[in-house]
Amino acid sequence: MSSASAWTSLRDELGRKFRELAPTGAAAGQAMEFLDEWLSKPIYQDQRESILAHAEHQQFPLLLDCFYQLVPFGTGGRRGRVGFGPNRINPITVAMSVQGHCDFLRKTNPDLKDARIVIAFDTREFNDLAKTYAFLGESNTLLGVTSRSLAQNAAEIYSGNGFQVTLAGLNAKTEYLSTPELSFAIRHLDALGGMNVSASHNPPDDNGFKFFNEQGAQDIPPTDQEMTTYMGSVTEIKRIAFEEARGKGLIKPLPDGQHKAYIETNLALQSKPAAPLPVVYTPLCGTGDGTVGDVLRAAGFEVHLYQPHANHDGSFSAIPFRLPNPEVPEAASPAFALAKETGADLLLSTDPDADRIGVFAKDAGGRWRYLNGNEIASILAYYLVGDPELGPHRKGVLIKTLVTTRTIEKIAAKAGCSIVSDLLVGFKYIANVLLCLEREGRFHGIQGSPGDLVLAGEESHGVLLTPKIRDKDAAGGALILCELAAQLRARGRRLPEYLDALSMECGNHQNLARGVVMRGIRGAKLLADMMGSLRENPPARFGEFEVLKRRDLLTTECGPLRTETERLSRNLLVFETAEAQIVVRPSGTEPKAKIYVDVEGGKRSRQEAAAFARKLSTQVMEECIGRIGFQLSESAHRLPDTVDLDLKAEFDTGVRKDLLASAGKLAEADNAARLQWLRDRLRAYGGGADPLEPTAGALEHLLDVLAKEAGQPPLAEALRSLAQTVAAARTPADWVM
Repeated sequence: MSSASAWTSLRDELGRKFRELAPTGAAAGQAMEFLDEWLSKPIYQDQRESILAHAEHQQFPLLLDCFYQLVPFGTGGRRGRVGFGPNRINPITVAMSVQGHCDFLRKTNPDLKDARIVIAFDTREFNDLAKTYAFLGESNTLLGVTSRSLAQNAAEIYSGNGFQVTLAGLNAKTEYLSTPELSFAIRHLDALGGMNVSASHNPPDDNGFKFFNEQGAQDIPPTDQEMTTYMGSVTEIKRIAFEEARGKGLIKPLPDGQHKAYIETNLALQSKPAAPLPVVYTPLCGTGDGTVGDVLRAAGFEVHLYQPHANHDGSFSAIPFRLPNPEVPEAASPAFALAKETGADLLLSTDPDADRIGVFAKDAGGRWRYLNGNEIASILAYYLVGDPELGPHRKGVLIKTLVTTRTIEKIAAKAGCSIVSDLLVGFKYIANVLLCLEREGRFHGIQGSPGDLVLAGEESHGVLLTPKIRDKDAAGGALILCELAAQLRARGRRLPEYLDALSMECGNHQNLARGVVMRGIRGAKLLADMMGSLRENPPARFGEFEVLKRRDLLTTECGPLRTETERLSRNLLVFETAEAQIVVRPSGTEPKAKIYVDVEGGKRSRQEAAAFARKLSTQVMEECIGRIGFQLSESAHRLPDTVDLDLKAEFDTGVRKDLLASAGKLAEADNAARLQWLRDRLRAYGGGADPLEPTAGALEHLLDVLAKEAGQPPLAEALRSLAQTVAAARTPADWVM
């Protein structure tokens, strides 16, 4: 049967199914329009059979989610699950976006000749770990698709459109280019722009790509909206086969000297020579050893590379939760064994594209303290401009986003530095400040040049210390942290106590970032409903804390909305209480709402302020999810924020019910059988990783609650026994927050 006839016989049935499943008729209609297009036009031919197989295997919810929209253009690009159709990352959606980027560049730069594009990629590889496409079996044409292969696909298209392409990975199979070094290379090589194929810190079944302009930055509104318009109008892909393009000299490797120049740019940030300091570093299976590792080694620090995370494994199999994210403390925790062995004071990590930095620091009592992104930025800011004893006493400009800790404002004020403190979320807005300083010598009343930059930071573990790069760079932050830690070590001091002291001096702020993950078409509607409810009926209080002031950045008071991309960036609500700033916004790159709590602890101790922040963040979370009909038990609240909200709710219903029903039978089984039952039952909670890793703490708590509630002693004993099995299998945390 031909594809056309197969589609004709399925179309009416799919239309009915979509109308049943979709939250709105518009979503069902859009999905059918995209399906008609993808199954009729030659440009989509490669995916026709796989798409029809979705319908033939009655994968109706999946098909709807794959087709109800085009992958949204978020912070500089597109990111999402690998799969088939317009709402997935695949060779076709990449090709369409790249062709649109080419059309945009040619239209806005009509006289360009031999313009250069630099392409980077990370290590990830699609293996369908979540078994989403198990029904396709070996016919799944996306299995084994890598960031490298998608980057080569993009290189064919750029060269087919007349651009000179500089592509990472041509000098060696283990050669990669991180996001910060891509930004540097665009500027260093005088390129017109660039592209990075990476899903940053997302799970391994995701991928994505970002586009960079000639500044080595991502465009802000309205320019990014203009670019996406071209991407939505593509009807033909121009390309030259990869080997042919290489033979013609249209695709070339990274030039000699470029990497050395990047290293030297970071080394210029040092204000003091390296002192003895053993450092353990994990690139979390990504590109970072060529940036953070090379910079620290060149600076003279004793770097111990954690080898199980240095193998460029694009499935992230050795990383807990398979989440290569410095914002998740567990991600780097396997490297503690090496840190203990080497006597290190610091354990550093980076995400796969090496722009975010993670830090564990040993305190004076020998315990490991995990530092969040706000704390990392605060330490760097204080050391660079405010430390009267150890720091270089720099003067200049500090830059931060609205959701980044207000500690940095206090540091800037004390040091007499200028500060830009209220930017929208996304490093592209920080890069725009530097561009304004470069072109106009001012930004919103602050005068200066890009060379005045001391530090730019955002709460999501991103910092930048040099204007020669226009995106966050973990290498520069790691270098200065090591410089400071070495000085402290020589004086018998440690970073955690340094942080506590500067915090008490600068407002005693405690910051927490929480996430509410809501996947798929239903999740998108829930997220929109939640934000709509908070706008239409704003909370008067969070728990016992009264809201004194609120701001909605979508209102005309904050200026007219020019584009859809600007609307996405400004979809942000700010609530202020007497002691805290609370921000709620949808993520620009992930299917979740983000909640930011910034508490000014005042005369409280650091521990008391932290407890206050945790309590308030939970109350904000409960208020937000309550707006869309969710109420979670304390057990479900103990699941990581990376777990989907629907799964958290199911933990309180289905998991609870199944534990009670199976506890007696499991009590008679050995520990291995019990753990296997739990892993099978909780498989959806792991996302392809061992589901006991993210659920163990919540499971222990739930089993304890059920045991106390059980009216029958044998059932209570069975539940306690199962809890002991989970506790024995759980990896204990070697750190404190």
